[in-house]
Amino acid sequence: MRLSNFILDNLERILREWEAFAASLVPPDQKISKVLLRDHVKQMLEVIAADLATPQTAHETAEKSKGHVDSPPDEQTAASTHGTERLALGFSLNAAMAEYRALRASVTRLWREKLIDQAQADTVVEDLIRFNEAIDQAINESVTSYSFEKDQQTRVFDTILSSSPDLSFTFDLDGRFTYANKALTELFELPLDEIVGKNNADLKLASSAVLQREIEQVISTKKRFRGEISYTSSAGKKEFYECILVPVFNKQGAVEATAGTARNVTERKAAEDQNWQKANYDLLTGLANRRLFNDRLERDLKHAARTSAQLGLLFIDLDHFKAVNDNYGHDTGDFLLRLAADRIRSCVRETDTVARLGGDEFTVILQDLNGAGQVELIAGKILKELDNSFQIFNHSVHISSSIGIALFPKDANDPDQLVKHADQALYVAKNAGRNQFSFYLPEEANTLRV
Repeated sequence: MRLSNFILDNLERILREWEAFAASLVPPDQKISKVLLRDHVKQMLEVIAADLATPQTAHETAEKSKGHVDSPPDEQTAASTHGTERLALGFSLNAAMAEYRALRASVTRLWREKLIDQAQADTVVEDLIRFNEAIDQAINESVTSYSFEKDQQTRVFDTILSSSPDLSFTFDLDGRFTYANKALTELFELPLDEIVGKNNADLKLASSAVLQREIEQVISTKKRFRGEISYTSSAGKKEFYECILVPVFNKQGAVEATAGTARNVTERKAAEDQNWQKANYDLLTGLANRRLFNDRLERDLKHAARTSAQLGLLFIDLDHFKAVNDNYGHDTGDFLLRLAADRIRSCVRETDTVARLGGDEFTVILQDLNGAGQVELIAGKILKELDNSFQIFNHSVHISSSIGIALFPKDANDPDQLVKHADQALYVAKNAGRNQFSFYLPEEANTLRV
């Protein structure tokens, strides 16, 4: 069951739990009816359910994860009205926030009790993320409207920022700190009074010069800045933050300060890097996979065309690999592929690309060649390395290899044709008896494959 359907189907039960919790927060001198206790929560939940039921694009998902869904300041929502009325009823800010935490916990617990199909795990995670984002948005709207007076707004501002895990700060026109929330003081391991009045260079931030330039740019252009900065703690741990700087205007429209927030994206970057690694590298051998091979070949051909350089493409196939799998098992075969990948990699330069396209098929892109003679030397070295026996699980395993070679610009000018011609040359080498290399020759292109 999707969370949107669950909320609507169980609305009364959720509201009853909300009502019971809200009643426990009522100031002692107040008597409040159920209608007021429930307030606008029903409407909020219906809005959240409708949002959860609406598909969202990858861009919308990314924007919501960064909190970029603030309602226009003049838009009255159920959450903002709720915050205003809770203030009128005498609720403290902590009590108002506690209601949302209780609502979040209640819906999550009740829904998990309903879920029995573990195959829905991906949908569960997605719905929980979107539900939490919606609750966070409701909190934001509610707190924004919580106070109308300037002194109350100041207290709310400080309370929210101090409880946020994100870094919040303000700079004067000289780039000196005028405010830092609790998360930032903890990151710097300094009390607030030792931060206020200092600039980033005073605090010995590695990215201080870059950050100072961006602050000056925000002031001069009156436009926000969004970027990424890094911070290395005293323990040597490097973390990455997504940073937003915005100009603060006075009544005359002049910039009087710069406000900023920074969110720790270290785990997200690590996950993105891991996903990129999985998408572009062969999990067994650690070599580039077909996708990255195609990208590298296209890039290297463009470079060769610009610089009038030669490029060589080698297609390598392990001879008798199937017999290894049949005689010794797939574990031995996998181990052999890893060892073969290492040997091929040892024969080329770090700037060259070695890839595994699948099975026992490998490719090598050789950049900036001095001529066909250089390719012959490298191909011969690879043949010799792969012809040496492999010691795997107490077995002495022997294979050989066949290599097909196509050159740019001699044999082809585009990636597809170069791959096709290297592949044709490979099967010429196999037809000729294996354990050898063959350059692409048009007259041999139709040689039967064996």
